[in-house]
Parts: sequence; C-alpha cells; structure tokens
Amino acid sequence: MPAGKTIIIYDSKCHFCINTKKFFERLDKNKKLRWGGIDSFDYKKYSLKKEDLLKEIHLIYDAKVYKGYYAFKRISKKIPLLFVFYLFSLIPGIDFIGNKAYKIIAKHRYIVKGAKI
Repeated sequence: MPAGKTIIIYDSKCHFCINTKKFFERLDKNKKLRWGGIDSFDYKKYSLKKEDLLKEIHLIYDAKVYKGYYAFKRISKKIPLLFVFYLFSLIPGIDFIGNKAYKIIAKHRYIVKGAKI
C-alpha cells in the first residue's frame, strides 16, 4: 500500500454504499482515500472475512483496521471538508451514539433502494 494512503472496503452491490463512496470521493480533493469493492478487493491479504465486510465498511491504514462508525471517523479526519465531524466525535459519549446510529443505518441500508447522498 502506498505511504499515506487509506484503503476503504465497501459493499459494491449496495446502492447506499456506492452513493456514499461517490460523495466521499467528491470531497477527497487530495485523493488520500483508495476504495475497493468487496468483490474486487483482495481482502484476504489483510486477514479479513467477506461476511464481516458485508456487515459494515472497513478502513485500513498503517496496518490497522477500523470498522463501521470508527472507519467513518477516520474518513472524516482525512478529508478537510469533514474534519468538523471528526472534532465533534471527540466529545465524550459521541462515539457511543455514533456507533449505535451507524449500526442501525448499516443494518437497514438495503431497504433504502437507490438512496442518494
């Protein structure tokens, strides 16, 4: 993996996930993020399981894996236009709320057909 690059593995069959990826790509002016769909990414190289990847987004940076809400938190730290969300996440208790909200959205993401971000 190139130095300073962040890999994000997402469900490339989920319309909500695809549109979320496109939204983040538009904001990522410095191209710090590299995206890989589950079906085309060699996730086994990172000792990840497909069934886990289908549950929530995964982010790989410096050999560490961040999942779900915590992946979103890392993304918001990397993209200047989203940095305010990262700062907000530093407030005590926000991680608990953010993680719960992420899990609800992830669980129901297929219900929102063609959802646009």
